[in-house]
Amino acid sequence: MKTIVGITGTTSVGKSAVAVRLAKLLNTEVISADSMQIYKGMNVGTAKITHDEMMGVPHHMIDVVEPNSNYSSFLYQQDASRIINGMQTTPIVVGGTGFYFDSLLYPPEFGDGSAERRQQLQSLLETDGLPALQEILRNLDEATYAIIDRQNPKRVIRAIEIAESGMLRSQGQGKRNPQYNLILFVLQRDRQDLFAQIDTRVDEMIANGLIDEVKSLVDKYGYCDTSAFSAIGYKEIIEYLQGKTTVEQAVDKIKLNTRHYAKRQITYYKKMNVKEYVDVENKSSFEIAQHIRDVLLES
Repeated sequence: MKTIVGITGTTSVGKSAVAVRLAKLLNTEVISADSMQIYKGMNVGTAKITHDEMMGVPHHMIDVVEPNSNYSSFLYQQDASRIINGMQTTPIVVGGTGFYFDSLLYPPEFGDGSAERRQQLQSLLETDGLPALQEILRNLDEATYAIIDRQNPKRVIRAIEIAESGMLRSQGQGKRNPQYNLILFVLQRDRQDLFAQIDTRVDEMIANGLIDEVKSLVDKYGYCDTSAFSAIGYKEIIEYLQGKTTVEQAVDKIKLNTRHYAKRQITYYKKMNVKEYVDVENKSSFEIAQHIRDVLLES
């Protein structure tokens, strides 16, 4: 069984920089496990790693598809596994999307759903609103209802599809042998420090041109009903562009929604098989990478 090293953690905890440093120490490559960095043109709002920040380390699963397309964890598993299986070294999988890690370990449990059923659920969303879908999911799979982002219609619809297939997404993992041996490290920082870092990052995104980035995406694709356009940071700016909020309100909503997302991430990681939680306070990315390297050598 092939071993992969995983680095995850909440948004704004510094995963990408640590992964690059560790990849250089281990002479290997990085595979992204971020459900938004797969979309082209979404750079500022996803804090996508830049070419210079990669420091010559090859990165995969970034800029894979256009944001007017939907990309599922099922497709991620297929594409990422193909890369992993073709590598001679132990890859570093890095990102905050916990269910991407799960999809790598336990494929392809649920597959893709019926386009007809998805359209039915989408129509229900338009007529009765998100609460109607949330109630369907709660009745089908209450455990999943409790942990997913219930404000994300795409996630709710996907969870309903899985539950209606006769399986429970919340109970799917762990029933089968994993495809890979995942050695997972979760980077963490003090909750209040994390929230302060999130607020700072959002301010930096605005300063670095997030509004212009969203404008360019809307100009190119229109207002799309896809996961990319409902991502935190993008949906709030779209509401501002549509005149529904002021820019100050949009920024405040991004900060609030990001903090809520970080809390959900923390909850998700608790059910994963974690090798070690690594505190990042007062440590450089190189020091953290060295520590992870040392743990791996001792394993």
